Amino acid sequence: MFVPMLNDAPGKTDERRGFLQAVTAGLGALLGAIVTLPGVALLVHPLRKDTVDGGKDPLDVGASEKQVKPGEPVMVDVRGELKDAWMRTPDVKLGACWLVREKENDPVKAFSTVCPHLGCGIDWAAKKNQFLCACHNTYFDLQGKVLEGPSPRGMDELDVKLSPEGRLKVAYRRFRIGSAKKEVV
Repeated sequence: MFVPMLNDAPGKTDERRGFLQAVTAGLGALLGAIVTLPGVALLVHPLRKDTVDGGKDPLDVGASEKQVKPGEPVMVDVRGELKDAWMRTPDVKLGACWLVREKENDPVKAFSTVCPHLGCGIDWAAKKNQFLCACHNTYFDLQGKVLEGPSPRGMDELDVKLSPEGRLKVAYRRFRIGSAKKEVV
């Protein structure tokens, strides 16, 4: 049989129980957050990172400045590190670019091989001395400007740097297709 203590008034027991329930619920929520947050951070981590490493640091494209002759574009592969969620794969083909020089002493320019219209591949039509996206018959000149066809903008130019050894390095990026505005994605 329960005998209440002298200092236990009927309302005090309910207050203590309420307080203990609140403290227990608070500690449970805190412990749940401590356990859950690192797991959520691990799952969200890939969404906060770039998956292609090439836009920030220029990548050696395996060609020297001397290999690019005036009026004769050279297509080169761009290789770098691919980051996919939690995996990193070194030396993967990220894409390709055209290296172009108009005149002998002009600096080398680089253009993406991806057509800004719908993402098809751009080739060099040597007989016409123009770039061609054969999917929808878009022609570009040596400066990458649209000459004819449905492309909303010219070829996407990439930043080129020259190493002290004369090797060409390209900051590879991907751009939004189908848009008149050149926008990195």
